Amino acid sequence: MTQQSEAEPPVILTEVTDRIGVITLNRPHRMNALNGPLIDALDEAVRDMAADDGVKVVVLTGSGKGDALGGFCSGGDTKDGGGPRRGLMGADPDAAEDDLRRFDLHAPMLLHTMPKPAIAMIGGPAVGAGCSLAAACDLRYASDDAVFASGFSANGLSGDYGGSLFWTQVMGTARTREFYYLNERLTAQEAYEWGMLNRVLPAGQLHDHTMAVAQKLLRVPATLLALIKNTLTEAEQEADRRRYLFDLEAHSQRQASRDIAERMRRKAETKSST
Repeated sequence: MTQQSEAEPPVILTEVTDRIGVITLNRPHRMNALNGPLIDALDEAVRDMAADDGVKVVVLTGSGKGDALGGFCSGGDTKDGGGPRRGLMGADPDAAEDDLRRFDLHAPMLLHTMPKPAIAMIGGPAVGAGCSLAAACDLRYASDDAVFASGFSANGLSGDYGGSLFWTQVMGTARTREFYYLNERLTAQEAYEWGMLNRVLPAGQLHDHTMAVAQKLLRVPATLLALIKNTLTEAEQEADRRRYLFDLEAHSQRQASRDIAERMRRKAETKSST
C-alpha cells in the first residue's frame, strides 16, 4: 500500500488581517485555472468572507510562480474538470433550474453584490472565467506584465462567470463586443486604456498599492460602504435582471458546449469513413 508522502496544497488560501480579507487562488502550476475543486472552494471562500463581520474589504488574487505576488486566473481548466461541463451552472446541482436565485451565492455574483468592496489584484493572466472574475470586482489593479483576454470564442465557447454582463457595464458594449468577438490579448496598459482597470503598477508595487487602497476603504464605516455599493449595483441592474442575464449566459455556454461536441462527433465520423 503506497502512502502519499506530502499532502496536496490547498487550492484556495484565505487570510484576514486588519479587516482585509484576501482570497488567493492557489494552483500556480496551472496559472490558477479553475477546476472542480477550485470552483467549489472559491464559492465557499467568497461566501465566508461576505458573511464574516470581521471582514470589511475583500481582495481577490492568485498565486504567482515562485516568489511572485498577485497572479490571477487563466480561466477554466478544460484538462482538469473546469470546462463548460463543470462551470457556474454545475456548481449547485441541487438547485431548481427555474430558481434564478441559485446564482446569488456563486463567487462572481457574490463578489459583485455583497455589501463589501471587492478588489481584484491582477499580477498574471486574467483570461476567460478569470477575466470575468476580475470584472465582478469593484476595483481592479494590475501589474504592468499582466495580460487580459476573453478566451471564449477561440475555444468555441460563448462566455461565462458573468463577464458578458460585467464587462459591458465596465467598458461599454462596443469594447466588450470587440473583446469577445476578436479575442485579442491585451496588455495591462491596453486594458487600462480600454477602461478595464483602475490603475497599472510595476509588478513590485502591485501588492502594496492594492493593500493601501484597501486600508483607505477601511476608514469608511462598513454600513456606509454597504449603502454605497448597493446603490451603485442597483444603478446597473435590478436583482432579477442580473439573475436572468447570468442564466442566459449559462444557457448559451451550455449550447456552445453541445455544438462543440456535435462538431467533434461529425469530424470523427468523417475521419472513420475515409
